[in-house]
Amino acid sequence: MRNTLPKIVFVSTLALTGLAMGACTADIHDNTINIPDAKVTFNTDVDSTTIAPGQAVPITLTAENVYLIEPSETPPAAHASDAGHFQIYLDDVGSTALAITAKVKTTVTVPANTKAGPHKLICRVHKHNGESTTTIVEVNITVVIKTGPVDGGVAESG
Repeated sequence: MRNTLPKIVFVSTLALTGLAMGACTADIHDNTINIPDAKVTFNTDVDSTTIAPGQAVPITLTAENVYLIEPSETPPAAHASDAGHFQIYLDDVGSTALAITAKVKTTVTVPANTKAGPHKLICRVHKHNGESTTTIVEVNITVVIKTGPVDGGVAESG
């Protein structure tokens, strides 16, 4: 479904209407990494249907029940079990992250070689040590490549 609103608030495509909810767990060598009741939201005020390759997209993230800390820092003992940060990807969490941050306001740049068409930005909460959790928010975007002027206007493909 295409969103044609000029401003949009992105929320989990797990439901597309609510927060990504539930405990974050990952099984790492028979040890369970857990951030209980972690929730995350992801929003921006840019039009998600007209993202250009190379475009910097400002985003705002919120996390509940996650003690946000940069991965290079050591969390206080009281937050060892709920310390984490965000990793943002294009299309696949197996790809290189576009951003790794504990900041709630950041910018991600869509790679310049991104092809026109439907894509998704994925925000996943990671433990402070980098281990992934299952708290993920996916945001649908459409990349549009602007071509040169056609009849005095600008042609777009997408």
